[in-house]
This record gives sequence, C-alpha cells and structure tokens, in this order.
Amino acid sequence: MAKTVELRRGSAADLPLLEPLWVSVHHRHLESMPELAPYVDDRETWGARSALYAELLAKPDTILILAVEEDHAIGYGLAHVMAATDTWIADTWRTAGRIGEIESLAVLPSHRGQGIGSRLLDALERELSSIGIRDLILGVLAGNEDAIRLYRRRGYRPTWVYLSQFEGR
Repeated sequence: MAKTVELRRGSAADLPLLEPLWVSVHHRHLESMPELAPYVDDRETWGARSALYAELLAKPDTILILAVEEDHAIGYGLAHVMAATDTWIADTWRTAGRIGEIESLAVLPSHRGQGIGSRLLDALERELSSIGIRDLILGVLAGNEDAIRLYRRRGYRPTWVYLSQFEGR
C-alpha cells in the first residue's frame, strides 16, 4: 500500500526539519557539478542556509510548504516576496512591483521522481498567486538537469546566468 504524502504549511518552528532536506540538495550540487569543488561541508552549508531561512521566515509573505509522509518531512518548498527594484529584473524586464522567488525546493533522494517536487511547486505558486504575485524567479545549479527539466516543463526560462571562477583552497 502506497504511503500518503501530505502537504502542509510550515513556519519558523519547522526550521530544524529542513536540515536533512537541504543537505540532500547540497549533496545534489556536489554530484551535479564536481568540477566546482571544493564544497563546504554539511555543517557549514546548513549553518548558512538555516540563517537565511530564519531571516526569510521572519518576514511577511514568506511561504514554507512541507511534504510529510508518516510524520516525517520528505520535502519542502520555500518562497518569498521582494520588491522588483531589489532584484536584477527591474532594469531589463517589465514586471509587477513585487516579485516572488522560489528560494528552495527539496525532496529527499528516496522520494524523487514521484511528483512531490511538482506538488510543492504547485502549492508555492498557488500561495503566491493568492497574495497577488504572478511574476516569479528561481535559481538552479547549472548541472542539476533534473531540476532544470522540471522548471522548464513548468514554463520557467533562463533569464540570467552566473559564471564563476573560484580559487576555493
């Protein structure tokens, strides 16, 4: 019998649940683009990411959706809203005054390929739309082909590409 995956709204109190999920994304980054090594370790990545999430979750119009199976978080999506003038968008594209950013979308490796990421993205887009946000941006590591495929199927298109040169030692 298939287990039921439920989506529910999260809050800052759920931040500890996100650690293994974010770390799985970090590992996906390492797998996707090993040529960018060295990467920070799991403790460092979660330290930086959790600080960002705590800051975002303290602001209005930040949305956290958890995918839960048998009381265990197996995925999440986090989005927030910002002024278009605070982004790299306003000098090139005509948009509404506020932009939604899909900050993170994560699904544990054991649950990928089951449509959970699509459900999380649906929920984030629906929540953002309900507060009048229709212009959206998101970032994805260039080597993460599975994520890029998901986002392209959903109508997202490349708008800005960062190139990096890291000494990293």
